[in-house]
Amino acid sequence: MRAVLFLIFLVSLGFSGEVVTLRQAMESALQNSLEIKSSKREVMAQERELKSAIGYYFPRIKVEEVYTRTDIPVYAFMAKLNQSRITPFDFDPNKLNNPSAVNNFQTKFSIEVPIWMGGKTQAMVEASRHSLSATRLEASKKEEESLFKTYQAYADAFVAKKMVETAKTSLKEAEEHVRLAESTYKVGISLLADVLRAKVYLSKAQEMLSTAQNNYQIAKRGLELVTNTTFGDFDVEDLGQCPNVSLEELKQKALEERKDIKALQENIKAMKSMQMAILADNLPQVYAFGSYELNNKNSPFGSDGKGYMVGAGISWTFDTGLSVYNRYLAQGERIKAMEDRLKLLKDAAIFEVEKAYTNYLNSLQAYKSAQAREEASKETVRVMELRFRQGLVRMVDLLDAQTQLDMARFEKVQALGNCHKAYAELLYSAGLIREVLR
Repeated sequence: MRAVLFLIFLVSLGFSGEVVTLRQAMESALQNSLEIKSSKREVMAQERELKSAIGYYFPRIKVEEVYTRTDIPVYAFMAKLNQSRITPFDFDPNKLNNPSAVNNFQTKFSIEVPIWMGGKTQAMVEASRHSLSATRLEASKKEEESLFKTYQAYADAFVAKKMVETAKTSLKEAEEHVRLAESTYKVGISLLADVLRAKVYLSKAQEMLSTAQNNYQIAKRGLELVTNTTFGDFDVEDLGQCPNVSLEELKQKALEERKDIKALQENIKAMKSMQMAILADNLPQVYAFGSYELNNKNSPFGSDGKGYMVGAGISWTFDTGLSVYNRYLAQGERIKAMEDRLKLLKDAAIFEVEKAYTNYLNSLQAYKSAQAREEASKETVRVMELRFRQGLVRMVDLLDAQTQLDMARFEKVQALGNCHKAYAELLYSAGLIREVLR
């Protein structure tokens, strides 16, 4: 018999749900969230943009193969000259004025070296660096948002689990009330109506337990959805009491740690660099170049004639319509607009922390209030049970007291869950949600 019981115990252990901790859920969200994967793609794209901008520092090499056939005097003469086929007979005026058609295959290798493009290349590279930094910060903000959503979903699952436990306690007490009503009815202390009322209350307690269990399953599915992870048959851990926080410290951290604030600051720097890139269109540009070409009358890549050319140049474009200047000023206005948004974002960050802290205090107070009501209701139920056993009160009075106790328990669980959610919101608003992982 003991062996059978031991086997049943082992089987029950095998089918018990694994506990998924808050840390595990958050790590799963970081690994599997589609939003995070999408933001990482954006970072990779911006890294390519930076490499593209740096590429403008390097020379540009060009390879050409051009075929021409012409009887235009100057071009025909030039083609034969490039092919090294000029003879004294080619200077005959009749041939010069009425040449036969000449074929030419020109193979050309050329290189252009940017020496100084008015500072445009440097400005574009700097802008790309700041844009990359901003994109990384925005991706980090997406990670924090995913962690926050995971914490919220986990708190919902935690509340749902505690509701199941509370409903089981209520069901156990309702069963005890039925037993008490039946035993006192048998000895003539209570009425049949008391027994029936107790059974009705028991039926309601069973319904509440079933509802709580269903809500727990839905809450766990919600956690899997947020983390984009299938945990299977699992339970959530007890989050415990609500952690303590310091408002002033969180407000200071919000201005220092918020990734969206830092990202906007980097975007402003990128816009300032782009403003300098616009101005570069009005500045001189210095460059060098070189080429080597082969010319042949019969086939590509032939070398009847060959030669090279090297040189350097400077160009300066004067924009008489002031279009570049106006683009420069327009960019300046956009920068000022972004700076105003930055100030607004900082003010909003402080407000979000203060609002979350208020929600935290309200939830904490609601929890303490429900806790006090629970203790008072327990004593009331105890007294009512004693008086019912003595026939001094009816079952309806005892069940009223039990209802108040059940309500206090449910409200305490809900307040504790709200407190944890407000705590998560506080950390998220201050840019510190990753602290949960440490």
